Amino acid sequence: MAFELLVDTPPLLRKGQYITFTGGWPEASLKKEGDWFRVTAAQQVKYDVNRLVASGSSLDLSFEIPAGGDVSNTALSLLPMSSETCYELLIGLKGNCLVYPMYDNSYFLRLEATNVIPDTSLERRRYLGNYDEDDSPFERPRLREHVVKDQVPPVLRVYNDMFTDEPMIFRFWVNRLRLEKVARPAEDIVRVARIADYFRAFQYQR
Repeated sequence: MAFELLVDTPPLLRKGQYITFTGGWPEASLKKEGDWFRVTAAQQVKYDVNRLVASGSSLDLSFEIPAGGDVSNTALSLLPMSSETCYELLIGLKGNCLVYPMYDNSYFLRLEATNVIPDTSLERRRYLGNYDEDDSPFERPRLREHVVKDQVPPVLRVYNDMFTDEPMIFRFWVNRLRLEKVARPAEDIVRVARIADYFRAFQYQR
């Protein structure tokens, strides 16, 4: 999905609830435009990540799975392996760094005028299109993402604009959802179902 910042910590999806996918999800994930799914199982996994970022430097944390599995300093293995699974992620932040969401080597949060895009090397655009710990607190996360098998891995670029090296801690609440494809449900269910938009619904030039 596309990263979304919510007004409060949202409830996680539960068994028996519904989700639909829009915006061009990858075919390999079996998530087709307009398809509907019922959650048949849900498991919540807490995953804390702590990285030290040098002053004036950036670090990219990818949701990709490293070759051979496991977790590396920059690859967090936050994509499902099964096409029947979706991860619903809530992301809390703790630290003084700026966090920029990215997909496909492009900044996700930008404005539409030419070159109004984050750039950590330029102070006038360094504070555009990022999140900090006030936006999504560590204990009360408000930043949400949905990910599926074989999609473009989301990336969180962490930039330290302080004068000292700074630790940055992420808390990922991973809601592992087992999904069953179903017919479009009744309209009262549709009105309260989760809609997951793929990031390509927000296409911008690089």
